[in-house]
Amino acid sequence: MKAFPTLALIVNSGAGRVRPSSVARVREELARRFRVTVHVGSSPDEVARLARQAAREAEVVVAFGGDGTASRVAAGVVGSDAVFSALPGGSTNHVARLLGFPADPVRAARLLAGPARFRFLDVGRVDAERILLFLGGTGIDGTIVRDAPPSAKRFFAWRTYLVPGLRHLLDGPWPFTVEVDGIQHVVRARSVLLANGSFLVHPYFRLGPAIDPSDGLLDVLILHPPHLVGWLELFAWTALGRLWRSRYVASYRGRRVVVRAATPVPAEIDGDSWIGITELAVTVEPRALRALVPAFVRGVGE
Repeated sequence: MKAFPTLALIVNSGAGRVRPSSVARVREELARRFRVTVHVGSSPDEVARLARQAAREAEVVVAFGGDGTASRVAAGVVGSDAVFSALPGGSTNHVARLLGFPADPVRAARLLAGPARFRFLDVGRVDAERILLFLGGTGIDGTIVRDAPPSAKRFFAWRTYLVPGLRHLLDGPWPFTVEVDGIQHVVRARSVLLANGSFLVHPYFRLGPAIDPSDGLLDVLILHPPHLVGWLELFAWTALGRLWRSRYVASYRGRRVVVRAATPVPAEIDGDSWIGITELAVTVEPRALRALVPAFVRGVGE
């Protein structure tokens, strides 16, 4: 990459930890290496539009927000000549962690402005404008994201999800047909998770033993605890970093996954809520996203 390449910083002004002061400090750090322009969006659709435009004009396009922002920006970069990266500014920041960045956005920007390398990631194609970059799901997962107050994320980060999680713990189960590479599985589940990323909240809390965001496969986890005691067992395995060991988790892997429900069920893609859907189809595009990451830091899954 040439000296002082162009960089477009796509900022989600509504993200939990994004402030004008933090944007200024992040820009200052990035300007040590890049010619930076800042583009501020206040909604997911505006962030997506800004990302598509930036991918035509800049060599590097960086998301500054949460996982939903990172996913929207990555969707705009896929298929272009631009390179993607993400700085932490949201409640969970799974994508920034995946890429090897620390939780502090200024420190992360300082790393990005230093020695860097490329990392290639799979994406899950949802439709022409949406991708699944890290994690999505239907059922309780979608309900929790739907009911988490956006204003609370600014102060409580990932803890914002705890109250709606407890409130909806015994919702369902819903009847799903989960199709993985053409093979159908008829299940009753509290939640069906589609994972390109390997952890939840912290890398210790792994979702599966061998989830790799660049292996060309999507991992499916079907959570079906029948009662509160079943949830307690599942949480215990999660606390041990071995969620998949629970008898109430079924796992599959494939290149194309379709989740169908008889009635509308809440869903989410990378932290963005879908109020209710009857079908969620995701097709893996192997190593379709080229990301710029710190040269001497290993991201999750490397």
